[in-house]
Amino acid sequence: VSKWLVGHLTRVRLNQSRVDPNIFLHQSRSMADEELYSFAEDFPYDDDPMPAELVDERNLDFPLQRAGEYMSALLGALGGSPLARNLAKDLPETDNNDVSEQFQSFVWDLEQVGLRNWLKMDVGELEQFLPKGAVSDLMPEPDDIEVAKLMLRCAARGKANLLDFEAVDPHTLLHQLPTRQIDEELSSMPPDPHVSDDALESLVDGYMAQRKEGKAESTASDWLNQGASVDQVFSRELEFYRTAGPIEWIETKHANKDDEWQWQWRQPANTLWHNRKRAYVPEQKGVDPNLSLSEMRQHMLDIRRMASMTNRGRISYFRSIIVVGNGRGVYGFGVGFGNTAKDARTDGALRALQNLNYVDYDPGRVLCFPCKGAEYKHEMHLIPRPIGRGIQANRKFLPLLYILGLDNVKVRFFQGSQWFTRIRAIQRTLDMMMSRRTLANMTGKRYALLVAPGDHWVHWPDRWFSNIREPYDAHAARVKLSRRHALHFKRRGNILALPAETKGGWKD
Repeated sequence: VSKWLVGHLTRVRLNQSRVDPNIFLHQSRSMADEELYSFAEDFPYDDDPMPAELVDERNLDFPLQRAGEYMSALLGALGGSPLARNLAKDLPETDNNDVSEQFQSFVWDLEQVGLRNWLKMDVGELEQFLPKGAVSDLMPEPDDIEVAKLMLRCAARGKANLLDFEAVDPHTLLHQLPTRQIDEELSSMPPDPHVSDDALESLVDGYMAQRKEGKAESTASDWLNQGASVDQVFSRELEFYRTAGPIEWIETKHANKDDEWQWQWRQPANTLWHNRKRAYVPEQKGVDPNLSLSEMRQHMLDIRRMASMTNRGRISYFRSIIVVGNGRGVYGFGVGFGNTAKDARTDGALRALQNLNYVDYDPGRVLCFPCKGAEYKHEMHLIPRPIGRGIQANRKFLPLLYILGLDNVKVRFFQGSQWFTRIRAIQRTLDMMMSRRTLANMTGKRYALLVAPGDHWVHWPDRWFSNIREPYDAHAARVKLSRRHALHFKRRGNILALPAETKGGWKD
């Protein structure tokens, strides 16, 4: 074993020094300066060249669908050691497939609550983000204990949110539809094959028994001072559910009776109440003095020379349409006028800065749904594309789309070329976009629970298709060279196309 370890470390250091790292994480300076050996990061360099499948998995993301397979392989390797055989004599027999299935379901559950990257963390990082301490003023009552047991039974059957049941579904309650009780719906669902309901209830009963006896495990004070406490996490959860959605719950405390909760409609940010429209309208503001103009970019969409008749005669001026933005969702359109083209452009940029809007999207993720906006006959279609595919649009619209901060979308414009109506169609399309955070606030669900249809799309590496492209590229180069020779050494001036460039059914 010692000889193999020496050879392994020698091969790892040699391969790391002579081969450029293909894994994106290993290209950082912090990984290059690391002197200690890491099993997760340094072990793959024992093989040269590194398997392409391993490089793709590390660059894209951890393959969650193979977590159970990896766990089964690890348990099989550890179970074959002499130490494991000696220890297994006094322990009941366990099936590796059963443990791997539990681990696979555990990984999928963690992904649903937003802990997809937990496998990349070490023990120190996991302990750093765990809540510390205990809730001091939490005095559970018998009803709270029953609710805790009920929620554990629901979570064991794959329904961690009580709003997923028919009895408390807002739609069924609003329309007064016939529903089943939660216990009836739970009885119709198959229980968890690994954890029984009695085991879950014993956890709650054991915890309550420890609280009554006053027994609590001692914890190091240095560790308790790191990170957030359980009280802070509990208050944050309470604040989230109190303000989730379009309404806000307000607690009214009474001295002689229980506290009451009342609700009221929330006022959207940066809005004012319009008495005539009976609705909240956006608040008009000037240029924000805290706005960093160094990040803003401008592009002139259109400029024209205009003329008008006044009492002094005919005067001429310029009209420009400018778009400004920082490429991360902040944008604005402005129409400027001036005696010269430069003055008109400056005036348009200033007016655009006074009329800034925000695109509600998730950076680096696929759009939740396609969007369409129309103004008269002008239309704009915004269609999501897989991550890494970029923007597909007419080349003349690319500066506008870059300033708006759009990526991984297909953009199409229809009917007409007038920029005034086209801008209104663009604004209506961008107003339809919603991020997952906005959807979470509207539905009252957690941000990590919302997944768009394209979140699992990944752009395959181009090198996978290099062998497939070779004959097509060779054919295109051959046709281009033949046409070049035909045009350079031509004898007849009426040759328009070569036989290789025509298709069946064309007339010569």
